[in-house]
Amino acid sequence: MKYIYRTYLSLLYFLCLLFCLPLEVHAYSLRQFSNRDGLSNSAILSLYQDDRGIIWIGSCDGMNIFDGTDIHLYTPINSSKTLLSGNLINQIIESEKDILWVQTNYGLNRLDTKQQTSQSFTEFKGQYFMANNKDDMLFILKDDGYLYYYQREAQSFNRLEIPNLEFSHVLSMTVDSNDILWIFTSNEETQSYRIENTKQGLTLTRKNLFTHSCKLYHAFAEKDMAYFIDETYALYEYDFNNRQAYYIADLRGQIEVHGEVSSIIKQKNDYYIGFKNSGLIVLKYMSSQKMKYQIQKTEIHSGIFCLMKDKFQDIVWIGTDGQGVYMYYNDTFSITNTLLDTPVYQISNPVRALYYDQEQTLWIGTKGSGILRIKKYTPDNSMPMSSDRITPYNSALADNSVYCFAPGCKDKLWIGTENGINYYSYLSRQLKELPIIANGEKVKYVHSIKQPNDTTLWVSTVGEGIVKVIFDASTATPTVKSASRTVIDNGRMASNYFFTSYQENDSILWFGNRGCGAYRMNVETGEMIPHRFDSIVSSQTANDIFAIYKNAKGYWLGTSSGLLHLEQDDSLYTKADLFLNNTVHGVLEDHQGDLWLSTNQGLIRFNPETRTGQTYNSGNGLEITEFSDGAFYKDVVSETLFFGGTNGFISIQTNDCITEEYMPQITLKGLSIFGKEHNIHKFLYEKEGKTILQLDYSQNFFQLNFMAIDYINGNNYSFYYKLEEMSNQWIENGTSTSAIFSNLAPGEYSLLVKYKNNINGQESQTQSVIIRITPPWYLSPLAYMVYFILFALLCTAGIYRLIYIYRRKQHRMLDKMNREKKEEIYESKLRFFTNITHEFCTPLTLIYGPCEKILANPEIDAYTQKYAKMIQQNTEKLNNLILELLEFRRLETGNKVLSIQQLSVSEKVRSIAESFEELAENKEMNYQLHISPDIEWNTDISCFNKIVSNLISNAFKYTPDKGIITIELKVENQSLIFCISNSGKGIAKENLSKIFDRYKILDSVEMNGKNSRTGLGLAICKSMITQLNGEISVNSVLYEMTTFTVTLPNLPITERETTQTTYETGLLHTATEEPIVLEKTAIEFDTGKRTIMVIDDDNSMLWFVSELFADKYNVCSFDNAKDALSSLEQKQPDLIISDVMMPGIDGLSFAQKIKQHKLWSHIPLILLSALHHEDDQVKGIESGAEAYVTKPFNVKYLEKIVYRLIKREADLKEYYSSIFSSFTMEHGNCIHKEDQEFLDKMLEIIEKNIANPDLQVELLSSEMGYSTRQFYRKLKPITEQSPADIIKEYRLTMAERLLIAKNLTIEEIMDQTGFNNRGTFYKLFSKRYGMPPRQYREQQKENVKKEKKVFLFLLAFFFYIDGVYTVIDMATAYGQALGLDSTGLLLALLVTQIVAFPSVLIFGRIVKKVSPEKIITVCIMAYFGIAVYAYWLDTQFDFWMLAVLVGMFQGTIQALSRSYFAKIIPAEKSGEYFGIYDICGKGASVIGTALVSFISQMTGSINIAVSALSVMFLVGLVLFRYSAKLNSVR
Repeated sequence: MKYIYRTYLSLLYFLCLLFCLPLEVHAYSLRQFSNRDGLSNSAILSLYQDDRGIIWIGSCDGMNIFDGTDIHLYTPINSSKTLLSGNLINQIIESEKDILWVQTNYGLNRLDTKQQTSQSFTEFKGQYFMANNKDDMLFILKDDGYLYYYQREAQSFNRLEIPNLEFSHVLSMTVDSNDILWIFTSNEETQSYRIENTKQGLTLTRKNLFTHSCKLYHAFAEKDMAYFIDETYALYEYDFNNRQAYYIADLRGQIEVHGEVSSIIKQKNDYYIGFKNSGLIVLKYMSSQKMKYQIQKTEIHSGIFCLMKDKFQDIVWIGTDGQGVYMYYNDTFSITNTLLDTPVYQISNPVRALYYDQEQTLWIGTKGSGILRIKKYTPDNSMPMSSDRITPYNSALADNSVYCFAPGCKDKLWIGTENGINYYSYLSRQLKELPIIANGEKVKYVHSIKQPNDTTLWVSTVGEGIVKVIFDASTATPTVKSASRTVIDNGRMASNYFFTSYQENDSILWFGNRGCGAYRMNVETGEMIPHRFDSIVSSQTANDIFAIYKNAKGYWLGTSSGLLHLEQDDSLYTKADLFLNNTVHGVLEDHQGDLWLSTNQGLIRFNPETRTGQTYNSGNGLEITEFSDGAFYKDVVSETLFFGGTNGFISIQTNDCITEEYMPQITLKGLSIFGKEHNIHKFLYEKEGKTILQLDYSQNFFQLNFMAIDYINGNNYSFYYKLEEMSNQWIENGTSTSAIFSNLAPGEYSLLVKYKNNINGQESQTQSVIIRITPPWYLSPLAYMVYFILFALLCTAGIYRLIYIYRRKQHRMLDKMNREKKEEIYESKLRFFTNITHEFCTPLTLIYGPCEKILANPEIDAYTQKYAKMIQQNTEKLNNLILELLEFRRLETGNKVLSIQQLSVSEKVRSIAESFEELAENKEMNYQLHISPDIEWNTDISCFNKIVSNLISNAFKYTPDKGIITIELKVENQSLIFCISNSGKGIAKENLSKIFDRYKILDSVEMNGKNSRTGLGLAICKSMITQLNGEISVNSVLYEMTTFTVTLPNLPITERETTQTTYETGLLHTATEEPIVLEKTAIEFDTGKRTIMVIDDDNSMLWFVSELFADKYNVCSFDNAKDALSSLEQKQPDLIISDVMMPGIDGLSFAQKIKQHKLWSHIPLILLSALHHEDDQVKGIESGAEAYVTKPFNVKYLEKIVYRLIKREADLKEYYSSIFSSFTMEHGNCIHKEDQEFLDKMLEIIEKNIANPDLQVELLSSEMGYSTRQFYRKLKPITEQSPADIIKEYRLTMAERLLIAKNLTIEEIMDQTGFNNRGTFYKLFSKRYGMPPRQYREQQKENVKKEKKVFLFLLAFFFYIDGVYTVIDMATAYGQALGLDSTGLLLALLVTQIVAFPSVLIFGRIVKKVSPEKIITVCIMAYFGIAVYAYWLDTQFDFWMLAVLVGMFQGTIQALSRSYFAKIIPAEKSGEYFGIYDICGKGASVIGTALVSFISQMTGSINIAVSALSVMFLVGLVLFRYSAKLNSVR
């Protein structure tokens, strides 16, 4: 029996050798992926494809992931740390969805691919088998003989014992769809168990279901099928459902040749068998053959570790030992790459011509390496074949650059080269040259040849046109009978670049020109018709024709713009734009009617019916992607297509395989937010069957990546997407699988994605994703609810508020009416008192003046002198009362203008207080002074004097004899404190609030005149203290002590300002008594005396003043200004004395009229007025008066003023009548005024025309109104300089000023000063200043640097102000780069400005008490903190905080820096220094911006980049503190 069995096996083996011969049919495509494509290691131990179609590749150096476009090592997003316990990935299987179990050399890992987390089980080391059942439960058979299964709830493994199991004999393990556990072994003990899930857990029930007569050598299991090889080397297929084994083939011969089998899979009806050490074979199912399976060898010869069939496409994935991953699939076409830059051929030049003859010799023409001939060439033969090289050195080849091959008549092959034409004779086996002379020149640069008959040859050349060659028909060898050249554009070389030709029939030839389009020639008539396409397709490059082909659908032209289709009627039809840079170099048609186009970016198979194309490039395994002109050929016998490129050529053969159309589903792949990649699954969730991507409002700048996994034709899809709520138009995305969205407002959007298959033109189903942008908290539904509640509350509060305001308004209107009535009464009282005082001034003057005259008479008796003295004293007292009342009126009307000056208040208070010492001694008072010495204070002198005097006077008035008065002056809490205490009756508590009340005071004046002075004095004190921003308080204990306390701040010093005041000139005429009749002294007009004009509306005052001067002068008296002006028209006096307050024209208006009149402006004018205040006096002087005398006036003082003014007028007349008045002093020389005016006008004209290079003597004299000769004569007596010298000096002076003060170039300075010759300017400037302009500027800068403190400050300012401006300028860009809401950014910037204004005011008050150095230091430190704080900034709140901080210090640091700089520089050089200061300021935000950009690019983090600005603030702070230290020392 054993003998018969062996005989049967031998016969079977013989039949296998007979029928299972390897097939040489190359009907598959093979694509390789290795470490060059991104694999971490090319030794592949395991493969797995998940439900999304992604391939997980286990290598000897980690697990890789492949989605059809990119292969990379799997690591968690934004982390380089691996999740797996080891780097040897032995096996990968999937249990539940998105959970992979990964077997490594250091344990088992449970990998969650969505959450990107891993759980390690280190107890599973070494060798073990894994399988899972239909419920995705994982089973592990370990070398300890136990079966482990994973419990998801406990996240741990339980074990079950497998009895009588020798682990060393286990070949494989699997669980079928019926929950039967199969354990295949090599010792005829293959076991099977039923897995049952009970309440106690899983149980195994032994089922001996498998029987086989021989031992097993290899066993490989799938879900419902197993494949095993027994000891007879027979391959069987075992079906788990019917439990039958089916014989497939005898593999003895293959195993003896290739060795150990590592993996077996079945794809359709074919079996793929991988050998551990030597490649892959395929058992192809042949239904028509007697032997159903025949062996097909593959090009894979390395060891095979694993095989896997694709779940979605007809692909077998092959993991190899050192060659990476192979993708084996059947294709309609087989493309073979042949590289010439290899050790076999050693050709590095591009292929420019191809021809495949009947002897199976492939002719390859190269540009620079001659001709390569490959004999007995077959495209499916991967082994090197016999070849030889033909060059000019070993043959008659005209040149090493070969551009075309063309089959000819009489067994000849025409060869076109750079230097002429050769032909190869198949009869003589010789290559010969055929020199052709056309139009006296040798034909060269041959790119295309066509021979329509035995005697005619058409040659297309580049640069030399088209050549027609006629042969002598009587000779056996080609003999040129004639050659003629056809050129276009008058033979211009650039227009005669003919690269290709095409023979349509015996009479029609087409020629393709580069730049001038296609030409259709009738060879019988010689007519040539041009076809240009630039005007039709709007592209000049459409006239570059490299290939021409015709089929049933018309003409197809390969151009630099793509493929053009020309209909039969020669009209342009369409253009297929397949690539952005898709120059078509060759066009060939296959047997299916598709056009193959060679381009500079790969091959395109174009379907003329659907107008779609399939692209072949490096992603499809194409190793030659840039093709050459003219390098394309089709063998009509074998239907093989050839295309040549820069580094070799390819051949394309048609297969009988029919490929299935595959349209993959679109899925989301990845998510990037602000350029940072994130795990998209953390943002995705499913709801009601919809996929929702939820993002925060601060994440509204993002990129979505999607994928449609097609491993065969994935690069032939064009993707489209649209956001429905934003647009109805689909956005064409090309082959890109990314969609970028920016600044999406909060809300819900529907993203629709689809793709178009460019091969068949079909579109995929639209995939929909809901994108939900959640609003910020202040725009959330809860926030809107709160807003609604707040709005309702506000409306309610508003209504109540309106009611309250309405009622309050009614009360206020009543109060206002009462107060206005009271104010009106008060104003009428005050106006009455004020006008009365004005009326007092004139009578007082008439009392005081005559009294003074009486007292001046030495002959009066003692009695008269006594009472005249009393009259004089009481007149002065009454005058003081009037002044006090006027001062009070001035304060109340707001006409009091403060003049803040620094005052020694200690001395002033002591001086006033000591003036009361005599009174204190007379009343035997205890008078104490506690005045702090040397107090300097900024206040108004007149107000301070009045306050102190009134308070001391008030104290003396109410202090009884032998009482106590204490005066104290001190500085406390940066305020001046003045206290005065006195003993006496005191003030009742209820009256304390009334002593400063103006209404109560006026009422008191009406009811009790004796108290009016004191009360009015306190009111004046109160008003003045309030105007000085101070406070006054009173504390009184009845019958003990009363204390007045005045607190005054230190005010800033102000320049004196004058304000317009309104004088009340309306006088009360209430007197009813009879007027006094005054007799005027009758004196005749004396021509020897001076004349005085006196004007006053008061007759008494007019009489008195006239009588004062009647003895010494002629006096003209007028009671109004109008008559006085009329008199001036007749006669001009020598001096005028006028009252101020007069009806009609007042004194000030009269003075202005006098001084504005050319004939009267020289007359001296004295104003008399009852208005005593300084502002009134200033106003009088400004009106033009020479003197302002207040009433009552001192008679002697007025007489002296009159005398001095009249004498001064006489002196001036004497001076101007002399010759000296015509000269003035200029630089120590006496110059006539006319000459000075001449010089001033000349310099003015020079300055006006300084930038005019044509400014010469002629232009200057013309502008002055002189001829050139007159101008020279006029100038010569005045100055020794010529006009040219003056112009030159002025220009040089102006150039020197611009050089220092302005940051201008030398050319700009020359342009502004009228120099048009650089050499002349440098020569004159060097002669004047001793050095060239540039050196002079540098020397001035060095002078600035000598001031070390200034230089250090400028350097510090440059650093920290650059940082400040950078922060301000880049705030918005920084916020947007972080993804902050644009609305929030604008609000934050608005807050910056709102915060800045009060901050500057606050710091402005602080700087009065704290040095500016300290405040600038604080500001720089604050900005340093802001820059550091920016490192952690990532939310809207952080940005708002940053905006508030910037606003607090922005304006302060700019203003104080400029103020501090002005303080430390020399005043006489402020222009020069501030010019440099402005240069530093204008250069700001340049270095900072560059620093931020550089660090941002280097680190990829905008936070780090902005925080780097802290370095600039730190450097600025150190330099500023050092500069401040130097400044304090000096």
